[in-house]
Amino acid sequence: MVCMGCRRAFDPDASAAGCAGCALVTAGCGKARCPHCGYENQRPLKDALSVWRRRFKELVHGPWQ
Repeated sequence: MVCMGCRRAFDPDASAAGCAGCALVTAGCGKARCPHCGYENQRPLKDALSVWRRRFKELVHGPWQ
């Protein structure tokens, strides 16, 4: 993925270390923080939809399913 702030490429899955202090880290906000500049980029639509789908299932069925 390419950061919209600094235009450098980074792996959105490897950027989880930048989100360690965020309160939404367990809920999954659908954003990826750039490890170079700290800009919060929107994840690709496929990843964002899977996160929303998982959160909806947790709301309906509970986090254990």
